[in-house]
Amino acid sequence: MTDESVGHPFDTGEGWQPTQWTLPRGAAIDNLASSLIGQGFTDGVVRVLSRAAVRPDEMRRKLTESVELRVQGATLLIVETRLWSASVVPHPANPREYGRRTYALGGAGTALPEPRSAPSKGAELEIHVEDPSALAQRLEDAKGRLTKENPLSEDIAVEGVLQPLTVVPLTVNHHNGHPAASLLIAADGSSRISAVHDLLGFAPSKVAYEWGGDDRKFRQEVNRWIRLIQKQGWDNLSEEEQAKARALTIPARVVVGFRPDARANQLFHTAVRNFIGLTHIRPPKPYGPAVENEAKADAVLDALAQPTTTRPARISVSEKQWFAGVITEHDALGEGFSRHRDVRAAEIVRAVLGGGIGTARRVNDGIRSLTAKQRPKREDRVDIAVELILRPVRTEKSDALQFVRPRRAVLQRAYRMPEIEALPSDSPLEGTAEDPRSLEDLRDEALEEVEHGLGDSGRLGVAQTELAVKAAYYMAIAEPMALQREVFGGSGDEDDRTLPVVIRAMLSRRRGVFQAYEIVRAGRLGQKLYEVDEAGKLMLTVGGEARELTDSLVRHTYNGEPLAEVASGFKAASLCWADVTTTVEALKKAVASMTMVPIHAGGASLVERDGWDSVQISSLRQRLDRIDRTLANWADRYDDLDESGTQESEEHA
Repeated sequence: MTDESVGHPFDTGEGWQPTQWTLPRGAAIDNLASSLIGQGFTDGVVRVLSRAAVRPDEMRRKLTESVELRVQGATLLIVETRLWSASVVPHPANPREYGRRTYALGGAGTALPEPRSAPSKGAELEIHVEDPSALAQRLEDAKGRLTKENPLSEDIAVEGVLQPLTVVPLTVNHHNGHPAASLLIAADGSSRISAVHDLLGFAPSKVAYEWGGDDRKFRQEVNRWIRLIQKQGWDNLSEEEQAKARALTIPARVVVGFRPDARANQLFHTAVRNFIGLTHIRPPKPYGPAVENEAKADAVLDALAQPTTTRPARISVSEKQWFAGVITEHDALGEGFSRHRDVRAAEIVRAVLGGGIGTARRVNDGIRSLTAKQRPKREDRVDIAVELILRPVRTEKSDALQFVRPRRAVLQRAYRMPEIEALPSDSPLEGTAEDPRSLEDLRDEALEEVEHGLGDSGRLGVAQTELAVKAAYYMAIAEPMALQREVFGGSGDEDDRTLPVVIRAMLSRRRGVFQAYEIVRAGRLGQKLYEVDEAGKLMLTVGGEARELTDSLVRHTYNGEPLAEVASGFKAASLCWADVTTTVEALKKAVASMTMVPIHAGGASLVERDGWDSVQISSLRQRLDRIDRTLANWADRYDDLDESGTQESEEHA
């Protein structure tokens, strides 16, 4: 399964089903308005803020117990509530755009000024612009840039807006005599509100001036969505309609008061700017990807261990503890789990990366619970699996970066093998209490798959894949590492094949299967890893010593080239078939490349306009026809033998 294989552009899956909102009654809005007047707001702000509340009665109660939010030099008083998305616009002078801002001193035209504190000295801003079109254009430009540079629409389509926006009242005064407009702006959250407007098809200029100045139109816009949900019911809405319904309201921290520090005598606009700086310019140092993957890993385990209304849990509570590394080895053995690290690694990899679409959705749900990332990629899931696998190693090595970091990178690359998704979720892996097979049994199954040509054409069999996952763990953990990242831009002798390609080349050969078996056997005993020959025996140096396995040795031995000594039999034919399929793929790419050749730079396709020499094409098609007939004859012969074999077995039954 690939991330692109599932569904609608929003790919909402189950997603969040919001409360069925209702349009507030006029009396509730009027009561809130009376309370806001008591907070010292101007009439225009009182009007837009009271109608913006999804639950006016709740907001009115919270006004009596507003929360203090300290910023440098002042205290902001805030109320957490829910607002209609059609009532909030991005910050018209969004600090995220400082890098593009033009200045008159540099020869640019008059720029939109920064909002300043309102004369009332309360929790209001004001701004002076030439006319409504100046502010409208700025809001539209800001929305366009924010939705492009910080695209959140797909995330919000699944879960709505998760973190509250910090909303501040703003009065817009116009030099051309147009009546003042009162707005609610996102001091923090312009990207989120822009994404919401993008989902709903709202123009911020319409929010600011058309709906902002007309209560009837505002309520009509909100009510049309409410009535649609009430009429059709949530389950009968299309995925696009559900996405819009999730964006209909936003959580908000509304700034309703302001108190400067006694000695600072700070103005409100400075306090707001300090808050934005604390959030975006001087935020806490990011945790880093490793810590983030740790947190996401626990969320993923929760999702896998939690049954839903339609699906049982993917893993048990004890498996969750084992995967998380929070139980001792003694307790793990008591629960029936293997003491071998490679078995645990294979179980984690299969649980997080295998299991098809259903498991991928569970894992993605866990990732989204922390990040709201709408469509996590397979690489995200691989990174989480690797972080779980490395927890015991990191503890033993005291998180030594020089040891852990390269091994994390190697396992992240190695476990991107697409074959891992085919590991059967309904049968136990070797080494588990439920599976009677030995490591030798797994090796022999992989050898049979080699003899049947699995891996030659680009896909390993199930046993080969399981053995590869387990061997890759010890190859990465070994000292020195027997598997390392590809090297690009070297002298020309370096092998820049990706790790899945190297592993696949190794497990496609008998010698490679014996080598992987020896790696796992030695790794489980804590022994060094040594090279083996075609019979699985240790290779010795001229001095009679075993040759330690290294990355360069693995890459040199399993370089992807067909074995010269395999000249007959099924294996030799399988290697040739791999060449056939590779050549056909190369032909497809060559045809596609020829199609892309333009008549001139930037022009249309030359062959699509002019075609190509019919004599040359006829000659090539005749050769392809002969190849096609040959392949068809092989397929017919195979089917005939298969059918006769089936009939013979039925006669003897």
